[in-house]
Amino acid sequence: MLKHQEYTAWVSVDGQPLEVYAVETSLATNEVTCWIASEAGKEFSVHCQNTSAPGVDTIGAFVYIDGQGCHGGLFERWSTDHTINISNAFVSDRITKSLVFSTVRLTDEDEFVDTSSADLGQIQIRVCKVTLGDYYNPSQDRLQTEHKVHERSKKAVTHCVGLGEETIVPQTMLRKSQCIGQPLAVFTFKYRDRNLLKANGVIPTPAPLKRKASQEIIDLTVNDVRVGSNRSNDLVRGEHTSQRTKETERKNKKVKQEQKPGVFVEVIDLT
Repeated sequence: MLKHQEYTAWVSVDGQPLEVYAVETSLATNEVTCWIASEAGKEFSVHCQNTSAPGVDTIGAFVYIDGQGCHGGLFERWSTDHTINISNAFVSDRITKSLVFSTVRLTDEDEFVDTSSADLGQIQIRVCKVTLGDYYNPSQDRLQTEHKVHERSKKAVTHCVGLGEETIVPQTMLRKSQCIGQPLAVFTFKYRDRNLLKANGVIPTPAPLKRKASQEIIDLTVNDVRVGSNRSNDLVRGEHTSQRTKETERKNKKVKQEQKPGVFVEVIDLT
């Protein structure tokens, strides 16, 4: 999540806020920017919350997708939930479609070299004081979702925002608004494929685990001596020597066994 003064903003997928990376804040312009990882085919929602006490000013939060105005909402002074949630875009006054991360179409047509929108790959929320105007048909805010990027583009943008499932809603009219003065907060989420963010160091990769030094396994059973007693499973371990030459000598010695009633003793002939 991003936060500036009394305002918080986030982008969610499957009901969970996406993690933000490389957050930068400019107090001079009230701007907060970050990177988020996008996944093609995933629907997402945009959220903005106002935690300030109700005032006399009318404050709204407005969403911009890939540089295009989508729509937003007003923080109602009489509401107990001061959160604006945007998960769809209008395609007519009665039809909305869900917002979804999509794949940019690559082209080799020269007219697309360096002509892609500078804001492609961005989701932005602007919070500001507003004055309200006339009502209008929401289809006027229809998003352009067909984006082409030249194969030689240096922007490395592989994702854009498209439209998903269609929903029929009651006939709706939106109200025009105009910002007054400098925005109170501007939140910009730059979205890219996760692998691309990792490759560019935006998402830190965990340090490789160090391999533990191999441990020498010492077989101590070479000099074991079994002694018969009331505890037949008792094991008496002999002293181990690290010199291989001595081990070789011992192995070459003749081993004699003497059997006594109730006792089994292994006798090593050193002569």
